[in-house]
Parts: sequence; C-alpha cells; structure tokens
Amino acid sequence: MEQFVRRIKHYVDVGDADLHVLKNLRSTTEVYQPGQTIVSLNEPVDKLYIVTEGWVLRARYLDDGRRQIINFLLPGDYFDLMSIVGARSDHSIVAATTVRLTVFDAQDFLRATQGSHRLASAFWWVTVQEETILRQQIVRVGRLSARERIANFILELNRRQAISSGRHEDFVPLPVPQAFLADALGLSIVHVSRSLTSLKSKDLLQTSRKGIEILDRQRLIELAEYNPALFEPHPVALAAQ
Repeated sequence: MEQFVRRIKHYVDVGDADLHVLKNLRSTTEVYQPGQTIVSLNEPVDKLYIVTEGWVLRARYLDDGRRQIINFLLPGDYFDLMSIVGARSDHSIVAATTVRLTVFDAQDFLRATQGSHRLASAFWWVTVQEETILRQQIVRVGRLSARERIANFILELNRRQAISSGRHEDFVPLPVPQAFLADALGLSIVHVSRSLTSLKSKDLLQTSRKGIEILDRQRLIELAEYNPALFEPHPVALAAQ
C-alpha cells in the first residue's frame, strides 16, 4: 500500500485520518501468475484492485489472436472504477508478471471516499492522470515514429515509477519481454529491437536484462515529443483542498 499512498499523495495532501479510513477497509490479497486473467472482457466487475507487486496489463484481444495492450498497471496503480457503477469490463486485465493485488469491495471503497473530501479529490486526480496516459497512448500509436514511441513510453514509465516509489532515478525496471512493448506500441518485435538499437547507438539509453537506463534525459525528451509536466498536479486544484 505504500506505493499507492505515495501516488495519491502526489496529487492531494491526504491526511493520516483519511489514510486510516482507507487502510482499515476490509481487503483480501490475490496472487496471479504471468498470463493469468484477472478480469475478462464482458465480466461484471464488483471489486477494486490495487497493484502491490508486479505488472498488470489492460488489453483487447482480436478474434485472430492479435493483442493490443492499452496500458500497463504498475505497483501503486489501481483498477477498476467501473466496479463502482456495476459495469461490465470492456477489456481484459491480465497479469504480465507474477502479481500481488490488494482487493476491496467496490461499495466499501465508495463509502470510504464519500466520507473523505480529500480522498475523493485524490482519486479524482488519479483518474484524470489515467485519462492522460490513455491520451498519450493514442498520440504515441497514431502519430509517433517507432523510435519516438519507444522513447516516449520509456519516459512515461520512468515518471510513473518515480511517483509511486518516491525515487527519481534514470533506470526503468522492465520485467516484460520486448513482445509486450511491441503489442503496446503497435510495432513488430523487429521494429522494437531496431529502434532500441538506434537509441543506444545515439547514447540516449542502455539496455540490460533488468531494464533500461536513461543516459541523456533531455535529448530523449526532445526526440520523444514528451511533456514532463503531464503527470504533475494542478496547483489551483491543490489550493482548494
């Protein structure tokens, strides 16, 4: 829960009393192995999940087996707010790695946020940022070149991980194979490999089995058409708390 708390406090100064309410909600722990489905397409959703360990992916699968990864859910992220209104899932949610989840009843969670203005504001801001991630994905896949897509995606992951972990590093842990990047960025595995090689040749990043090291952040930002301010809270909204 620590990463989750850091994430919501990035947007709103949630107090100890508010966090006490959240931490004392009834919850269970669920563990999934890579490839296991957590929520299926068209499945009714009545739970809210917080990712405590591992990576989860949102995806749509076509009839011929092709997959579009919509985005990755990292430690500190939560899903799925559709459970608040009893909706059916319009996509699949799958464990990309071994995953540990904290699971709440959706209605218990709703009552907790209704009783705390700050908690409700924090979750509203996190939801706004989720929409930002999806808009970024549309622009990435629709208009950026292969190299730009990968650079943009790496910078986004790096910022999201920094918010949840509290550590601002130039290293991006990447526990999924390149095939997952290909399915997220609308590229072939060959394109992903060639683009990473090109970025390495320009001394912008370095890859290893554990992840990707950013060598020249400013040049990577310029190449990627990346806006570092996208994940920052709006000062007016914070002042209203």
